[in-house]
Amino acid sequence: MKLYKAFIPIILGITGIYLSSSCERDDICAEDTLTTPLLIIKFIEDGTVSDIKQPNELQIGSPGFLNIIDYETNQDSILIPLRTRGLLTDFEFIIESDSDTPNTDVVSFQYTPVEEYVSSACGFKVNYNGLTASVVQEDGDGNWIKSIIIEEDNVTDETAAHVLIFH
Repeated sequence: MKLYKAFIPIILGITGIYLSSSCERDDICAEDTLTTPLLIIKFIEDGTVSDIKQPNELQIGSPGFLNIIDYETNQDSILIPLRTRGLLTDFEFIIESDSDTPNTDVVSFQYTPVEEYVSSACGFKVNYNGLTASVVQEDGDGNWIKSIIIEEDNVTDETAAHVLIFH
């Protein structure tokens, strides 16, 4: 009986060492791991090629949802998420949002989501291939967005602007 009592702490010690050393590097997703990228939109003055023009009092929302992203400080470029399930995402781009007459344009982004395995800890990320964009046209001269150019039709990272909006 004394022999069994001596082996119990040894067996428990070996089991504890084995369990604590079985954690692998893939069990934690590193902060610098690429994940599903955001869409980068840059605002350009209409009639120029590269003159940056910040929209006044910009807000962005999704039709049918209450959450609105408010850009209190004017920015020449923004990052917005695309839907990972589905083939399109619609956004309402609102300028002069604090005035009595805000101007809203609806932009539809179409794409093909492609899942890519990253690791067991990070799971999957989604890239967006074949990005296109269209503005819902209003009667007369109502659109503040004059044109959209797709700079990069495959959204795989956040290193440069994917879309240029001229206004």
